[in-house]
Amino acid sequence: MNRFTFAFAAGSLLLCGSQILLNLSLHPEHPASLPVLGEGILGLVLGTALVVSGLLGLVEGYQKAAARVHQLLEGTALDQETSARTLSELQQQQHGFWRSYRQSTTGLLLFLIGLLGLGATLYRADFLLYLVAIAFAVCTLGLVAVVLMVKGIGALRRHTRAAEQTASRIETLPPAPPPRPLRVPAKWATYTREERLRQFRRHSTLPSTS
Repeated sequence: MNRFTFAFAAGSLLLCGSQILLNLSLHPEHPASLPVLGEGILGLVLGTALVVSGLLGLVEGYQKAAARVHQLLEGTALDQETSARTLSELQQQQHGFWRSYRQSTTGLLLFLIGLLGLGATLYRADFLLYLVAIAFAVCTLGLVAVVLMVKGIGALRRHTRAAEQTASRIETLPPAPPPRPLRVPAKWATYTREERLRQFRRHSTLPSTS
């Protein structure tokens, strides 16, 4: 889980840095060279890959822990009330996990889209004014984005640890008793006509006519 958190953090920093570089490089008064633009685009691609891999890793870790809880609930001797309460807690954790997931991605998208929109709006403005606006946006949007992402990723990790702890607690419970075997009714014996006659003669009390 730590490596996925690091991948998300590194990818977010790379994305934000590349977006700032592209914003400063695209102003008509100070256009950047093609290598600089290439570095910015490459940073966006690599940052996106790191962010996606980090988020997918965190989601996979939580889903594995939640699936483990469901599997253990089917094989332990829990009463119906305790099992229902555990499932309800797991469902609440799941809602909280996806809410935190959206919070993390919203913080990052807010920063990127905010800078992109500001750059497009002030594209024809004076370069000094453009720099001041970009710097102000980086400070304000960056602060909001950092708060949202830190809170979201922290909540993702807490929900995953809570699911893992629930699974560990269930593992200490005794296994469910084996189901009682079903009593299969005895099958009636079937005889041929000759066997029925033979059985009748064997148990008959009438004297033989031969």
